[in-house]
Amino acid sequence: MNNIGLGEETIFIIEENCQGCNKCIRNCPVFGANISYTRDGETKVRVNPEMCIHCGKCIEVCDHNARDYRDDTERFFRDLQAGEEISVLVAPAARANFPNYKRVIGYLKEAGARMVYDVSFGADITVWAYLQTLAKAEVKAMIAQPCPVIVTYVEKHQPALLDYLAPVQSPLMCTAIYLRKYKGCRDRLAFLSPCIGKGDEINDPNTQNLVEYNVTFKKFLAYLQKKGVKLHEYPEGDFDDPGCGLGYVFPRPGGLRENVEAIGGNLWIRQMEGQEEAYPYLQSYEERLEKGKELPALVDILNCPYGCNKGTGACQEADLDDIDLALQAFAKEKTKDKKGGPHLKNRSEKLFKIFNKQLALEDFRRRYQKRGVQPLMEPTREEYAEIFLRLHKDTPEAQSLNCTACGYHTCRAMAKAIFNQLDRPEDCMDYNRKEVIRENLNLEEKNREINRMLTEITALSEERQKRAEELTKRIHEITVNMEEVYRGNEQAAQEIEKIVHDVDEVANYAEKLRKLVGEINENVGHFTEATADILGVARQTKILSLNAGIEAARSREHGKGFNVLAQEIKRLADETQNMAEEALGNEEVIQTLVTTVFEISNTIDQKMAAVNTAIKNISDIIQEFIAQGEEMVAATTNIVHDYTRQLD
Repeated sequence: MNNIGLGEETIFIIEENCQGCNKCIRNCPVFGANISYTRDGETKVRVNPEMCIHCGKCIEVCDHNARDYRDDTERFFRDLQAGEEISVLVAPAARANFPNYKRVIGYLKEAGARMVYDVSFGADITVWAYLQTLAKAEVKAMIAQPCPVIVTYVEKHQPALLDYLAPVQSPLMCTAIYLRKYKGCRDRLAFLSPCIGKGDEINDPNTQNLVEYNVTFKKFLAYLQKKGVKLHEYPEGDFDDPGCGLGYVFPRPGGLRENVEAIGGNLWIRQMEGQEEAYPYLQSYEERLEKGKELPALVDILNCPYGCNKGTGACQEADLDDIDLALQAFAKEKTKDKKGGPHLKNRSEKLFKIFNKQLALEDFRRRYQKRGVQPLMEPTREEYAEIFLRLHKDTPEAQSLNCTACGYHTCRAMAKAIFNQLDRPEDCMDYNRKEVIRENLNLEEKNREINRMLTEITALSEERQKRAEELTKRIHEITVNMEEVYRGNEQAAQEIEKIVHDVDEVANYAEKLRKLVGEINENVGHFTEATADILGVARQTKILSLNAGIEAARSREHGKGFNVLAQEIKRLADETQNMAEEALGNEEVIQTLVTTVFEISNTIDQKMAAVNTAIKNISDIIQEFIAQGEEMVAATTNIVHDYTRQLD
């Protein structure tokens, strides 16, 4: 089962501390186990969990405390305090990491641990199983597997060597198997460990979930410090195992070799410690395998250069000489038992005889399986060329600069990382240098362009100043002229107002004339009626005169005087008739003239109304023009002021 929380990685980044220095990439033994990225414009490097083997090198070399790891310490203590039945298996490296490891045993037992076993005993079982395997010629060559980081590396990145990993469980798992199968222990098992990578072994299905907690020395001590636990206040305790032989030397470089050589005689054993030697050696081992060359009978190989005593989860402040002194002190202690017991080598031989009788080799078998890691893609020659072009590496010399500032040992490796989206061109120092040079060249060109533009701007500014002065002068003239027009419009408006007043008076006179013409027309009508009456009287008189003449003629002599009167009356009647008829003729002329005058008066009135309307329209237009003129004068003045301020 996976003891790390869901979605949590064993080794992780503390992003706010990461400075993007690429030191983790440079020191990591696995290509692609780190991914460079940017966050808020800053370069960061995070772990690629698929490729990571939990070697802990990135934590060791990080100067910024930007990497850390998780183990099962908190969960272990939580379950222990909850009353879970837990026994603890303690790595042999505890002797080198705790000044008085027996007080650690005492503390664990007081904290609730049921048993505390020394994994050195399991190391003896592992050596016995190795020798049994070699003796039975089951394999001719094998790679020791007590180091879980080496196992993870082979399973993930060099699966061709899976069949050459020792088919035997590690000392930890041999101890757990012994407790389960031979001692009947059903407790949950925890490992007090010097190794971050032991979590991978614990969670591997091929280890049968025998152990549930990986409690590293470093996190164990941090927990005690946080809780205020002082180990020196606890009594010393003893391990519950039967006692070990040479298994206690396992955690130091060559410890396995010492054990095998002490018992197994003359075997070809290759010893390798540290990443600088271990992983290149595995590559050469595979090459020898492919070529059919002879291989060492046993490869004693560890990820950490100083063995498990200074493992990835150990107390790193432990001094190498102090470690040796602690192991020597333990060896002396073991040789001074009450009965003057046998030397440790002899004790190991005695243990192996017991193992031969009591243990079944098959119980301690270990199997391995290839991890599902997606291999990185190898760019084609054209793809390499395209990436190098992006990196401004267009010559063989530039493509093999190999400064390692990016974290990769060669420019070609950096190009491969970019191709697999593990890194970015911006992490290449040479790329950035050339980018700076290009940027400087661009800046120089821009500066020259700016200088040319400044020269042109200066010239344009001078010309602009001249034009501005000329413009100001012309605008001033326009303003003056507009002000004169404005004043002229005011005068015109005043004159139009007078004209409007006069037109109104003319209209009034026309109205009076129309009324007078009406009265004349009315009087002419009366005169016509009177003239018609006079004409009727004259006609009647004329008839009477005619009748009087007739009567005078009848009277002859007597009627002479009356005849004269009748003639006179006739003459007057004729004159009256002529005058009346002439008056009627004149009346028609007068009537025609009055009608004409009336029509003219109406026409004048209509024309004057139209003129008045036109004058009012003109007045409105002039007023609007005056208002617009005022706005134009104000706007022109503002333009001049604004333009002058810009020039200043």
